[in-house]
Amino acid sequence: MKVLITFLVLIIVSQFAAAEKITLTNGEWAPYMSEKLKHYGYISRVVKEAFAEEGVEVQYVFLPWKRAYEEAKIGKYQGSIIWGINDERAADFLFSDTVAELGTGIFHKKGKAIEWNKPEDLGKYKIGGVVGYAYGIEELEKQGVVKLDRIPDDKANYKKLSAGRIDIVLEDTEVGYETITNIGLKDEIIAHPKPLMTRQYSVIISKKAPNGAALVEKFNKGLKKLVADGRYQKYVDENRSGAYK
Repeated sequence: MKVLITFLVLIIVSQFAAAEKITLTNGEWAPYMSEKLKHYGYISRVVKEAFAEEGVEVQYVFLPWKRAYEEAKIGKYQGSIIWGINDERAADFLFSDTVAELGTGIFHKKGKAIEWNKPEDLGKYKIGGVVGYAYGIEELEKQGVVKLDRIPDDKANYKKLSAGRIDIVLEDTEVGYETITNIGLKDEIIAHPKPLMTRQYSVIISKKAPNGAALVEKFNKGLKKLVADGRYQKYVDENRSGAYK
């Protein structure tokens, strides 16, 4: 009996010892990630749960973005969330499958059709933007093909949209949904199903991490499970309703 108990204890201890733990750097980018948000934001939750599906426990350390990147690059931490893919980063990091495809949303009043196929088509609409923001159509703006009424306050744009003084507000889709929820206009305003432009973001794992390729593989498997069982979309919808504040 003693031998059996000892054997079982050893199995349990070995299982705990074998549990894989990693630390990823994180940063302030509400509503996607923030130390101040529930679950550190829905993207942080997705990443953590995707790894957990494959037996990897994630801890986050929140740092300024440049430091978050550099300390993951030198291997102090196994990786960082979330980053776009480019050649410079590819020299030092492995990239996961796309965690988030973030877009510049075209917000309009519900019930009002916005018809467009290419950015030039937006020239027929009154568009609200924010001073200093880039929307990917600046060349068209310079040419006068599209005209943006730029003001300093993003919230004021949605109030103008609600009042019918403009037809469209351009904004990062999730940021826009957070704003209209905060100012009580989520029942009046919606984003067009086709974003103006999209950008893909991934978890990056340092090439100095000894098990980097395996971590990427595990994450990708876990992420597919979250998408397949509906949790991913559930967290997106929760975020848009303000559940992560």
